[in-house]
Amino acid sequence: MKEFSKTNAKKIIRQLNLEASNRALADYWLSLWEADKLPARTKLSPSHLGPYLRGILMFDVIPDTRVSVRLAGTGYRIVLGADPTGADWIAAAPEDHRATRLTIFSTVARGAVLVAHRCLTMLDGEVFVSEEILLPFASEPSGTVPILARVNFTESQFMRIKSIPQVTGNPLDHKLISLAETE
Repeated sequence: MKEFSKTNAKKIIRQLNLEASNRALADYWLSLWEADKLPARTKLSPSHLGPYLRGILMFDVIPDTRVSVRLAGTGYRIVLGADPTGADWIAAAPEDHRATRLTIFSTVARGAVLVAHRCLTMLDGEVFVSEEILLPFASEPSGTVPILARVNFTESQFMRIKSIPQVTGNPLDHKLISLAETE
């Protein structure tokens, strides 16, 4: 079993230089830790997620096997044209991104955080660089690992994204950082 440190996790989150709303969500996630243990998903309170709900996805991950959408914010229903709840998130990715997506989610499920950026063209031609984060929770008795994901879209940006492949394909960049204690 990997050893985690809340102090180390705080340091990692700080070093990611997240934009303000993602930093606030990551700080809330850090507040759910019990000592040096990843938080249980049951500690997550929807009342604390209000400002972030449109841009949130909650996943159920079985590392190296499956990633399914447990819950999707309304912004994703708008962008994707349907509610992805229950969907196979790997199958939903472009074919050339599926293996990478499974590897990323498996790594996060084993105790890492991810920050990624995407360059999105809006309907009016404006370009927006989004920031997404993935934060792991403790493994559930079934072996499923919940992962909280958020993209910092505003409500109006969800309505103006020019094409779905910009949102679902390969990111512009991504950084995976293990939360495990290093020597």
